[in-house]
Amino acid sequence: MPHGTATWTCPNCGFQHAPPAPERPAPSHLAPGASAPPAGQSSGRRLRLGTIAVAGIAAVVIGALLLTRGDSEAPPPASPTPDAVQALCLHLRDLQTARVDALTRVAQAIGADADNLEATGDAQAAAGVRHLRRAIIGYRDALETQNGDDAAAAAALADALADPRIPCG
Repeated sequence: MPHGTATWTCPNCGFQHAPPAPERPAPSHLAPGASAPPAGQSSGRRLRLGTIAVAGIAAVVIGALLLTRGDSEAPPPASPTPDAVQALCLHLRDLQTARVDALTRVAQAIGADADNLEATGDAQAAAGVRHLRRAIIGYRDALETQNGDDAAAAAALADALADPRIPCG
């Protein structure tokens, strides 16, 4: 090893050679030969910490029970499902993908949306959505046949999308 090199790696075996770790004397504030605290002192501390932990857990559980007890006349939480118009508008976003499978899914979804709109009492919107569904199916069928003449179906779809009865603006 060259003069002044502290560490090096053997080119044959890859062993890393280094000087031995320096011995560090024990801190002067510790008595020589100091050992762990007596067993009785350690177990007493553990018992104290365990008691505090159990009391803390019990307090949290009791507090949670008291806070969540609630009265029975509270209104139920709001449903996370969107209403019929929001669902319809979300489904219409899928029209951006002009593929047969995507158009089939949209047609199925908005068919259910039309039924939901009619169930809410909005018969005009339901009729507009059903008209749009027929136009989507026509456009899908034109794409599926791949005969190159889908202009009429695309125009019918554009007219159905512009129908003022469709609540998505």
